[in-house]
Amino acid sequence: MSLPSFSINRPVTMLMIYSMLLLLGVVCLMQLPVELYPNISFGEISIIIEVRGGIPPTEVESMVTKIVEEGVGTVTHLEEMLSISKEGESTVVLSFEPGIPMEFAALEVREKFARVKNKLPKEIEKPIIAQFKRSDVPIVIISITSLKRTTEEIRKIVDENVREAIKRISGVADAEVAGGRERKILVEADQRRMAAYNLSLDRIIAMIGANNLNLLSGDIERAKDKYIIRTIGFYLSVDDIKNIPVTATPDGTIVRLKDVATVLDSYLDPTGYARVNVRPVVSIYVQKESTANTILVAKSVVDEIDRLRATLPKDLQLVITSNQADFIQKSIENLKVALLQGAGLIIIVLLYFLVKLNRKMIVLVTALLLVILFIPPNFLYPILGAMIIAAMILKKVRPVLIVSSAIPISVIITFIFMWSMKLSINFMTLFGLALGVGMLVDNSIVVFENILKKNEDGMAGMPASIAGAEEVWVAIWASTLTTIVVFLPMVFVGEEIKLLYGGVAWTVTISLVVSLFVSITVVPLLSSRIRFSIKDIPKGYGKANVVGFMRMLYKAQRKGVIYVLRNARNIYIIAFVAFIIAIFGLGRLGMEFMGTTEQNRFTIFIELPTGAKLDATDVIVKKVEAIVKEIPEVKTFSARVEPWSSKVYVELVSLLKRRRSIAEVIETLRPKVEKLKPAFIYFEEAQEVGTKEVIIELFGYEYDTMREVAISMATRLGSVKGFTDTKIRMREGRPELGLRVDKKKADIFDMTVTDVADAVHAQMRGLRATLYHTSASEVETIARLDEKYRKTFKDLHKLIFTNKNDDRVYLDQVADFKYGLGPSEIWRKNKTRMIQVSANVGKYPLSKAADLTKEAFGDLKLPDGYYYRIGGNYPTMMATQKQFRIIIWLIVVLIYLVLASLFESYYQPFIIMVSVPLALVGVAIALYLTGKSVGMGVLVGIMMLGGIVVNNAILLIDHINQLRKKKANYIKAAIVASRDRLRPILMTTITTLLGLLPMAMSTTEGSNLWSPLAITVGGGLISSTVLTLLIIPSIYVVSENAGIRLKALLANIHIFKPRGEK
Repeated sequence: MSLPSFSINRPVTMLMIYSMLLLLGVVCLMQLPVELYPNISFGEISIIIEVRGGIPPTEVESMVTKIVEEGVGTVTHLEEMLSISKEGESTVVLSFEPGIPMEFAALEVREKFARVKNKLPKEIEKPIIAQFKRSDVPIVIISITSLKRTTEEIRKIVDENVREAIKRISGVADAEVAGGRERKILVEADQRRMAAYNLSLDRIIAMIGANNLNLLSGDIERAKDKYIIRTIGFYLSVDDIKNIPVTATPDGTIVRLKDVATVLDSYLDPTGYARVNVRPVVSIYVQKESTANTILVAKSVVDEIDRLRATLPKDLQLVITSNQADFIQKSIENLKVALLQGAGLIIIVLLYFLVKLNRKMIVLVTALLLVILFIPPNFLYPILGAMIIAAMILKKVRPVLIVSSAIPISVIITFIFMWSMKLSINFMTLFGLALGVGMLVDNSIVVFENILKKNEDGMAGMPASIAGAEEVWVAIWASTLTTIVVFLPMVFVGEEIKLLYGGVAWTVTISLVVSLFVSITVVPLLSSRIRFSIKDIPKGYGKANVVGFMRMLYKAQRKGVIYVLRNARNIYIIAFVAFIIAIFGLGRLGMEFMGTTEQNRFTIFIELPTGAKLDATDVIVKKVEAIVKEIPEVKTFSARVEPWSSKVYVELVSLLKRRRSIAEVIETLRPKVEKLKPAFIYFEEAQEVGTKEVIIELFGYEYDTMREVAISMATRLGSVKGFTDTKIRMREGRPELGLRVDKKKADIFDMTVTDVADAVHAQMRGLRATLYHTSASEVETIARLDEKYRKTFKDLHKLIFTNKNDDRVYLDQVADFKYGLGPSEIWRKNKTRMIQVSANVGKYPLSKAADLTKEAFGDLKLPDGYYYRIGGNYPTMMATQKQFRIIIWLIVVLIYLVLASLFESYYQPFIIMVSVPLALVGVAIALYLTGKSVGMGVLVGIMMLGGIVVNNAILLIDHINQLRKKKANYIKAAIVASRDRLRPILMTTITTLLGLLPMAMSTTEGSNLWSPLAITVGGGLISSTVLTLLIIPSIYVVSENAGIRLKALLANIHIFKPRGEK
């Protein structure tokens, strides 16, 4: 029993099967994660090591960074290693190949790091190994304010109650707090009093720590119980610290800490400020793990904030000032709306073809089409619901319900497979569904039209439904196969592209296969059960619908085919020239990687000369805030002020509420902020994937030489017209006072270089003596010299410390002083020193920007051993473009193989495949008119076109062959077939185009991601359809003429004889 026969004879069984599948589909849809991009796992693991003692970057590089690089550089699947050595801090960022399980990668990194940890200096803090990169933009910014409390008091509450709660959330890599000052117990020693009692700061630090212990001292038994003995010695108050004994005088008088130092429950000097809309706040900057889902992590953070509000003091206001998940959710929602609009437009266009309409109905249906295209999303759902109800009630409209039933059924069942394959709801899978929506009805149209044909031939409802579906089963399977076969070469692409675009391939393939089964089960079943009148369905040629509109098209198309037949040579030349121009035109449009998106957010970076004080930086930042505040499109802005380098995160209102783009807003700000000297201020738009920058990576050995070359590069980049925000990603040298310890003099005082360095650090910066335990947290106790002894260079010369024999030693007795500049940070990539030079490329595509960069560096001479390369997305883009060229040729071969087997012919597939280059003409025109570059989306669109556009030619050539079997003349067969197939070709083409139209026209958040795909497929489909209907019949006739002449020629020279000839 065939599937159509089974579905019609077992209606209850079919109803239960599809009900179960639809229910599972809805359940699976609710379980699917939502994200902007597929989870391509651009896995990154950061190793962050802080070193006590203020070690300079050069020493951090040699003592920490290089050792870590050697240890973890052999981790499997490691793609790239970037390290940054700063004063007292080493950061090594490991980037892994896409798609690998990051849990196992993290385990291997920790294992490799553990092997070299013992080689690191003892002064290191506990290393942080986490799946994130500190340069990433925070996914959530939380601002905490109060009308009753100072920022220091707020900071204390945040440190004790909020920060750790957020860090415990799954997927959160770090939560940095800015604003206010950190609470510290400060022990500020008086140098003169210490000298009077012959005390050193080391002694004081040791005594503070020794008196703050809880120790397990043993155990004791009593009867049947066993008690542990615990010595309790934690400080219970700051007074406990003040009163600890530190030494005794010769007469036995105890000298307490308060006698030689001031003990304060206070705060460290501010290291930064935080403001929201110019109001001082305490902010928390939340960063997620590199592979975590942004929406899920952000939701968990928001939920935790809601929970904390109930437990924190009522006067505290916790506000989410920035949330990346909002843009992602809005973008996905916009794409969902576009998908539903496409489905609605498809249903309406089916009314034109499947229902006889009078003039009033035509006007009404056309108005409904426009309403669906431009109506606000909130009204879209009730209108679609009303359309479905009307289709069920009105007998005249029921054929549309039968055909369009393939859309919801196929889409919902597809969710089951998406869930089982661990796909997510993202713009790629939604685009695949949207593209599929336009093609899902194709098979149903073919089956339904064939059922109608059987009805017209006198068959009853059920037999006609069975026979009609069985007759076209092979044809629609072959047509579906040519569409999905184009995705087979995806197995040959790189893992990154496979993960990124695999969602399109799978959703289109699955939905089309499901629609195939729906068309041969559901459509025959509904056709046999739902009552409708054949008289209400418009027939073909000569009885067209829409007030003669189709009749006009039939006449115009017939004249066009005849004209092409009579002027074949000229038309072919024109078509070939158009194809060549299209190829060159696509090349001149420029290439880019993923393109960029309007995320309603950008960041202003404010860089001051290295060594600038915090307050000096804050003055500039406040001026920038005042300028930003005057921009009408600004929704909110957050300032994060730090010495030398600060940021202002700006969030704009949505695209629908503003007329200017982010680029236009930035260009308004640029001339105003450029006046704020000596600051260097530049802008970066927020991007999930991709960038608007061209990045140059300069490699070498000596930083001074690299700096000179980098300045030359930056100057050349800055001279390129259209480039802005040219910058060297290397901080200028920081003013420093070098202490060169004279080892001979130090040896006289029985001291080492380490002894001197530790003593200076303890007195100037302070050392952590112990942790003061409170009920909610642990507060560092910092011991250092009183500020009056460490303010000037002169004070530094007079620093006093003691050696192992308690002898007093002055610093200038063992060290010389040298003033100069030292590097503030050292970058390394794959174990080689590197400096980045970058520029914002504006409207240039990345390939054009790279060409302009190479041109600018044409006569640049580099020292031996120094070299540069264009980094960022450029290498990936070039490698991917090369892969896609190979893939497209593979697709062409696969399509030929399928068509050759389908038509049992070697040459007819070539006729059909002419529609592929014809599609490129439309692609080039569409991209040129919309100003799009050739990115990954466009290449995927071209790849998909190969399987879509041949379907029209298949219908045409297949019908010509059927007419030839009925003894029709091949010229007449070509003309008649093009006329007979005009209506179904237009129906399938228009339904596909309307499914893509809302996405191609969209200007909402995230539309830059999917519009190039929609424009590419739409433009190619339009040109291919028009040219296929006109040129393919002519090519068929010309090929038949050539075949006849060749046979005659071969017969005349007795090499070939026609079959049957003796």
